[in-house]
Amino acid sequence: MKPMQKNNIFKKTTVYLLCTVLVIFIACKPNPDKHSKITYVNFTDELYKLSNKRCSSADLKALKLKHGRFFDVWFSEIMDYARMSQLPDSIIAQSFNTWLQTNIPVFKILDAHYKKNTQWLPSLEKQWSNLQSKLNNVPNPTVYGYMSQFSNYNTFVDTAKNKLLLGFSQEMFLNDTFPLYQILDVPTFYNRYNDPNQIPTLLIWNYLKGRFESEHTVKTMLDQAVFEGKLWALLIEVAEDLNPNDILGYTAEEWSMMDRDQGQIWRHFLDKKALYNTDFNEFKRYFVYGNQTFGTGIPADCPPMIGNFTGLKIVQKYMQETDCSWDDLFKEHDATKILRLSGYNPAK
Repeated sequence: MKPMQKNNIFKKTTVYLLCTVLVIFIACKPNPDKHSKITYVNFTDELYKLSNKRCSSADLKALKLKHGRFFDVWFSEIMDYARMSQLPDSIIAQSFNTWLQTNIPVFKILDAHYKKNTQWLPSLEKQWSNLQSKLNNVPNPTVYGYMSQFSNYNTFVDTAKNKLLLGFSQEMFLNDTFPLYQILDVPTFYNRYNDPNQIPTLLIWNYLKGRFESEHTVKTMLDQAVFEGKLWALLIEVAEDLNPNDILGYTAEEWSMMDRDQGQIWRHFLDKKALYNTDFNEFKRYFVYGNQTFGTGIPADCPPMIGNFTGLKIVQKYMQETDCSWDDLFKEHDATKILRLSGYNPAK
């Protein structure tokens, strides 16, 4: 009987161990569907609904009460409130009502577009959750979708009163087939960034820039490259399975070209003694938005922002060599040290 008793104990122990391992496995397994809690406010939709009636002073007060600082900033920019502030509330409401009625066609376009293009929000929630797992002290934001009358090409960040407010101009993400962009003389390079699926990247990009830029003193081209490289590296990390070229506004061919021509680009920087150049006007062409990067020694048809791309490669190599955390990466402000420890030199 003892052997059977021994066997029973073995079976019980095995079951217990298996259950323990299973519990640990389930607890430790990352949840691919984990999303951060993001409050999304479709402010343009509120305006669309308000345009169906005559806007009154009471409506304006209700908007201000509901949206607080965001409404103050938005209304000042769109309605030039500084000029109108001394007018009676009834006159201001009348002017605003006229603006609403004039923009009804645009409201309809945006309503149809964002009812069809919905994936950007869950993507933002997932990427923001990834960001919170990489960096300390990343709060849950409130995100506003607003309308700036085709005048604001960028997203914005506001951190007043210890609250994180992110916003994007909805009409600037209507895809590169939207005909009004040409009529309104929107720069052609902006077609790189008007896919609604890029909204998460641009919001996170501007959040990171706003959070860390003041801590990074930029004196040289290398300083600029490494700082921009940190941002790009983290954007790629939190985007997970999305293609870097798609989220950063490049074609697959352009991304492959920059990857392939790293050595030539690096030699160009060395030949021009650009890395430690302190004159921003001389090296800014490596970082500005555009369709191409021009200059002697630069590959033909070279995509824009090759300074960012080079910084990305330096930072990725540095993290690989040092195994540092993302928080430690942003605390290290010595670009020369990062380059040296990375061992990056594609021109060998």
